[in-house]
Amino acid sequence: MKNIIIAGGGDVGYHLAKTLSEEGHRITVIESREEIIEKLEALDILVVSGNAASPSVLQKAYINSADIFIAVTGIDEVNMAACTIAKNRGCKTMARINNADYIEDPVTTEGLKDAGVDLAFCPDLISSEYMANILTIPLMLVSPIFLKEKVRVLEVRVDRSSKASGKELRKISYPIDINVVCIFRNEMVLIPKGRERLEPNDRVIAVSTDEGSEGSLRTLSSLLGVARRTEIKKPIEKVMIAGASRIGYHMARLLSERKISVLLIDEDENRCKEMSERLPDVLVIHGAPTDKELLKEEGISETDAFLAVTDREEVNILTSLLARQYGSTRSIALVDKPGLRSILEEVGIDLVVSPRSVTLSTILRYLHQDDFESIGSLGQGDVQVIEIKVRERSKAANRRLDSIMRFKKREMIVGAIVRGDNVMIPHGDTFIHPKDRLLIFTKSVSLKWVKDYF
Repeated sequence: MKNIIIAGGGDVGYHLAKTLSEEGHRITVIESREEIIEKLEALDILVVSGNAASPSVLQKAYINSADIFIAVTGIDEVNMAACTIAKNRGCKTMARINNADYIEDPVTTEGLKDAGVDLAFCPDLISSEYMANILTIPLMLVSPIFLKEKVRVLEVRVDRSSKASGKELRKISYPIDINVVCIFRNEMVLIPKGRERLEPNDRVIAVSTDEGSEGSLRTLSSLLGVARRTEIKKPIEKVMIAGASRIGYHMARLLSERKISVLLIDEDENRCKEMSERLPDVLVIHGAPTDKELLKEEGISETDAFLAVTDREEVNILTSLLARQYGSTRSIALVDKPGLRSILEEVGIDLVVSPRSVTLSTILRYLHQDDFESIGSLGQGDVQVIEIKVRERSKAANRRLDSIMRFKKREMIVGAIVRGDNVMIPHGDTFIHPKDRLLIFTKSVSLKWVKDYF
């Protein structure tokens, strides 16, 4: 258990505090806005009112006894100033930085060391790189390939007409190479039990071996409903981006550097002129991305992907739907409301990306890098996805999985095991061996138990 101070209680700060508190850490949040303080006080944490860069406020937050300081306010200079003080008090420091004058990489451990920042991260750059990777790395799903590319993650949405709708998981005959590990239901995330009943529009997350993933996705789809559009029939060659926002700019730059033809549309004429100068290899069009005739005239039907990344979520939703309607192969919308994801994907948007969720996952991965070989998160950090190597003397070594889980509430599940060159989907009678690599999906409250046991 660590003492962690978070400066800034907005969306990222709130969900970070909630997740880390559930893991068992002692959390203090510094926030100046009364309406946010009221929301934070509902969590089991200490809340300090004031400016995070003030030495006296930091003193009230017990900065001298803190282990980690994470600055996620919306002001770069406040974050850096607060980290400078925290570093002088012996804390490990992390800071959210938005200004490109300060940071050029999504995550860096070097750029701001002089300001006392051990790790600096930029949400816009993280989101841009995430979406660029989605388009240029051929995954079965827009999720990482875990365990040295031996295990893949699949996703299927339960259709209302599916025979599985209303049925208990244990009564569905899955192939032996599939393991259901997580269910998204509205804004809830469930670690499934056998008696869990599937409901219409549930997003079911499963794992499968790499070799069998394509067939497994088809099988899972036939059992449950609608498979996520995950396969790209040909390499991405032409992309249209709606919005010359900071994320739009970084997206255009990254994709053009990867030799992809990029067309960028924005209705701000001055912004377009700036983009033309900064992005010589990108075709920049002045116009409204919601203009149907403009989209058709600029060849929307010939694009391999359409990315809606304006600063207005309603425009991103509308333009993504228009793009699919007029023939774009794939549409991705930037929408920072994960609860809308199932609805938007149901009506035709292929992927909804939340910068908040992507940033939160990045922070958690770095916080836990000393404990696990890799880590990501699903939802708003509700479920941690970890890769762990079983140690020789761990409590779980040489025991059956069902005997291990007997003493733990089902807030975690072992999705897959890699043993040498072999991949297996585990069952209750599977023995856990030393040096096994496990892919584990777990709620934050069970993370410490997983670490201690495996």
